[in-house]
Amino acid sequence: MTRTLSIWRWQLIFTAGMIAIAVAIAAFSPRTFGNPYVVSGFGTVLATTVVTIAAPWSRLPRWTAALVPFLDALAIGLTTNVAEIRLGFLWVFPITWLAAFFTLPWIFGCIGFIMLCLVLFSGHSGTQTDVVLRVLTVLITLSFLGVSIRLGMRRARASGRLLKRQSEQAARAAERAETQQLRVTQIIDALDIALVVVTAGGRIVKMNDAYRVLYGRDRFGAVLPSASVEYDDRRGNPVPPERTTLARASAGQLLAGERVWLFDSEGAWHALDVSTHAMAGDTEPTTLVIIDDVTALIEADEERAAITAIVSHELRNPLTAIIGHADLLLERDDLPERVRGQLEVIMNAGERMQRLVTSALDDPRSDDTEHRPVDLRDVVDASAASFAAIAAAAGITLKVGGAREVTILGDAFRLRQVLDNLLSNALKYTSAHGTVTVTLADAPAPEIVIADTGGGIAENDLARLFEPYFRTESAIRAGIPGTGLGMGIARDIVALHGGTIEVASVVGDGTRVILRFPAPPAPRPDDPEADS
Repeated sequence: MTRTLSIWRWQLIFTAGMIAIAVAIAAFSPRTFGNPYVVSGFGTVLATTVVTIAAPWSRLPRWTAALVPFLDALAIGLTTNVAEIRLGFLWVFPITWLAAFFTLPWIFGCIGFIMLCLVLFSGHSGTQTDVVLRVLTVLITLSFLGVSIRLGMRRARASGRLLKRQSEQAARAAERAETQQLRVTQIIDALDIALVVVTAGGRIVKMNDAYRVLYGRDRFGAVLPSASVEYDDRRGNPVPPERTTLARASAGQLLAGERVWLFDSEGAWHALDVSTHAMAGDTEPTTLVIIDDVTALIEADEERAAITAIVSHELRNPLTAIIGHADLLLERDDLPERVRGQLEVIMNAGERMQRLVTSALDDPRSDDTEHRPVDLRDVVDASAASFAAIAAAAGITLKVGGAREVTILGDAFRLRQVLDNLLSNALKYTSAHGTVTVTLADAPAPEIVIADTGGGIAENDLARLFEPYFRTESAIRAGIPGTGLGMGIARDIVALHGGTIEVASVVGDGTRVILRFPAPPAPRPDDPEADS
């Protein structure tokens, strides 16, 4: 089909040119059509064009296509019978056609045929010398043109073949590089160690699956609404945004096995050892962050310490009995000296062992669950700061207002967990251009209200909101991520603080969550801290 279209294209271009010339002759020299040779020439062009379009070139041998430029050369030769219009220059068309697709013998064969047409049909006005000179001029010109075009086409085809080979080689190299990169990516994703590459501007260039799972990132790298939070210690203080691992890495800080505590969206702690390595980037410096989750090792150490504590505790009771009875026996006056000496040995050994047990019992790690004064405004501000980037990326306005100081007795870490869960839900279920507002009040009792302009919750779903793993049908259909555990966790923590949690919602009009806590007891007049 490609060869057929090429033959049609060449012939139709030539025919269009001949038709334009025929129109010009009819306009300016109509008497020229009185010459039968001219009429025959133009008729030959039209007949050749019809045959060219009708011929089944895909089924004919390749050399048959060369007959078309020969017929065109004959048609031009017939029109040269009238010397005044000088149409012999049109022979460049068939010569160019042959030079583009056929070898030099075909070109010179056509030139010979043109010379024959020139002798037989051309008007021979002038002296014999003029005629010979004219024939030689046409012969030399067409020969030079044909050879030049043929050599140029050979070079062009050679260059085209070279470019094609180079393109194929480049494509194979690119395919090999892509395969290699995919292999490397699969190997990196199979690692348990989290890896992430961040630029000096804070942009994540690459991350593996371990990092995505650990930090709650989707496969495109965006932060999910339930992102994990870094802490300076287990149940310590949340790390400010400018001091997070990625922020410090993008600032070019080199870390070596630095401990970071991560609290993920499932409510689990992770102990991380973080190291960074500077890397060369294409346009800006980059840093590789290596995060090793050593939670299992620490938990194993804690479990060993717990077992040690249990064993030590269980040993202390029989040791106390042994030492006590040995002490009672030593108070008797009727003991032989040998027995008394043996009892003293037992007594001393028991006391040494008791001291060992006591030192082991004094070392175990334990969480401090004592409630202390907590400013709810600080907790709310810290939680809102951690979600500010997520809200901005989603086009949601996040506001904090109300009382500047609201103090209760509680566990700041657990209260932060409540706020994170509620803000995460509010942002997840609020669409772009919406608003999430957190308002604090200290009278008549400490209170926090989280309100959003999301789609709201159906009335029949409100009663099941605190059930474990419960999720609304609308959230499931919309593909909003979640486990259905956050609200139950929040309710339990608020209850431990003696407070209540209330949810009010209207479909299409958003949701309001109200947290109420008991006011802290007034300090006694004799309390030393009351005067400080």
